[in-house]
Amino acid sequence: MADAREISDRYTDAINAHDAKAIGALYADDGVFSEPAGEFRGRQAIVQYWERFFEAFPDLTGRDEFKAESGDTAINEWSVSGTNSGPMETPEGTMPATGKQVTIRGCDAITVRDGRIRSHRAYYDQLALMTQLGFLPEAATAG
Repeated sequence: MADAREISDRYTDAINAHDAKAIGALYADDGVFSEPAGEFRGRQAIVQYWERFFEAFPDLTGRDEFKAESGDTAINEWSVSGTNSGPMETPEGTMPATGKQVTIRGCDAITVRDGRIRSHRAYYDQLALMTQLGFLPEAATAG
């Protein structure tokens, strides 16, 4: 059975392949993905999240900068880059594409049991993302 590190590495590969269904297949039926914009429960909701994300950033690429593992949890510091070429779903509604390139850093904690992701918590710099997309002035990140 696959351990947390192997599943986490497959997750990164599926992101770079823009394969939302492969990402969904890594989760347990009742797996949960939590990130600053919301919580997504179950494979179908997670697949839909990634389909929309790949629509918003069709050239998205990511890489793990640091990897660690503790028991059944893989921890990754990562960076992703992409161009916002499609509409972006947010809790406040759909934002039109900006055409802007973004690079953000974040961290994941992916807990695996019985070879599937049960819990995935992602944290990233929302302020940097919104500033790079042009929704906030540059001065907002100074200091």
